[in-house]
This record gives sequence, structure tokens and C-alpha cells, in this order.
Amino acid sequence: MFNAEDHEKAHGRITTRSATLFSLESLELAPRWHQSGLQTLVVIQRESIEVTTQKISDDISYYISNKSVLPNEVALANELVSAVRNHWGVESENWIRDVTFNEDKIRTRAGNQAQILASLRSLAITLLRKLMLATFRQQLICFPIFPIN
Repeated sequence: MFNAEDHEKAHGRITTRSATLFSLESLELAPRWHQSGLQTLVVIQRESIEVTTQKISDDISYYISNKSVLPNEVALANELVSAVRNHWGVESENWIRDVTFNEDKIRTRAGNQAQILASLRSLAITLLRKLMLATFRQQLICFPIFPIN
């Protein structure tokens, strides 16, 4: 078992994250899971306090990894916890693509048109971030983007 904790003050809240890693080696899995190589359970508990309202929120997330982490491998354990944390950046990007650009409703079938349009949406997100907008919706109200069918 491995424990780690970090604190962050951002976006008007103070967040404390506690991560605990458990080895799954002694767990008896159903035969269908033997090839998966499941090795480690990562449990992340987050407590956030809104600075202005003092509202407290608490949640626990569970992740499974095929990386084996021994108790003395602190660097590898921290790397795994960091990977879980960085995953939310990917989820944030997907949410922007789905909500702001309505990407899930776009149906393209000709050749590599889907990849080209996805690249253009990524470019648009990068450019909007460089403008440091408060929100993506704020900018898109002024410059609506219509999907190409």
C-alpha cells in the first residue's frame, strides 16, 4: 500500500487530494480477466473547499492500472497518481469538443474528413485558449461555428 497527498489552491477553491494504491496481486480474478494484467487499484479522495462560500465537497474516485507498484517504488507510485490527475485535462478537452463544438452530432463519412475536421476543432480550441477567454461559449456566441455535414 502507498499513500500520497497534495494540496492545490486554484479556481476559487482549495483542494486536497489523497491517493492510496493497493496491490491486486493476491486478488483472485475471474478467468476472463487473467490477460488484462490488472495490478494496482488507485483510490483518490478529493476534498474541495470553496474560498468564498466555504462550501465543502467530497468525492472518491477509483482507477485500475496494469502497472505493478511496490511499496518502495515511490517515484512510480507518484507517476501513476500524476497520470490519473493529468487524465482530467484530456476529459476537459473532450467536454469542450462535445459541448461547444457539438462534435458527437457531426457525421462525416468521406475519406479522412473526420480527422481533418477534428484537427481544425483542436486548432480552434488552441487559438481560443491563447486568447485567454473566460469561457469558450462567450467567444462562440460572437463567432458561431457550424458543423459541415
